[in-house]
Amino acid sequence: MDWFDDPFESPFEEIVREFFGDRPSRKRRQAYIKGEDETNSVDFIEDDKHVYFIFELPGYEGGDVAVIVKENTLEVNASKKSPDNVQPYLAQKLEQGIRIRKRIPSFVKTKNFEHSMKNGILEVRFKK
Repeated sequence: MDWFDDPFESPFEEIVREFFGDRPSRKRRQAYIKGEDETNSVDFIEDDKHVYFIFELPGYEGGDVAVIVKENTLEVNASKKSPDNVQPYLAQKLEQGIRIRKRIPSFVKTKNFEHSMKNGILEVRFKK
């Protein structure tokens, strides 16, 4: 457990906002992250021009991941065909794969999105 249950209400939030500028509203951020069933970490970040979905997918590489956007849904499928140099229990999990679905906010332009994968971190970027 962190020192503060809600990072948006920490004593340092004002300092962070002053240094980095405004962050997405608490309600908007919670609508896309809080209460999700998947065990993988997913983050929703926005700036003036873009919206980012950041997925932690340890053990997977770019060729193992498919990103699909249909209407207002973002789907990430990851599966490793033949995991090398990993323990059998982990190899089985990586072969089984994962599927994560996220609702995309209505203010986001879902056409012409970009994605990149590096060190088990998938970044999907949309224009506002």
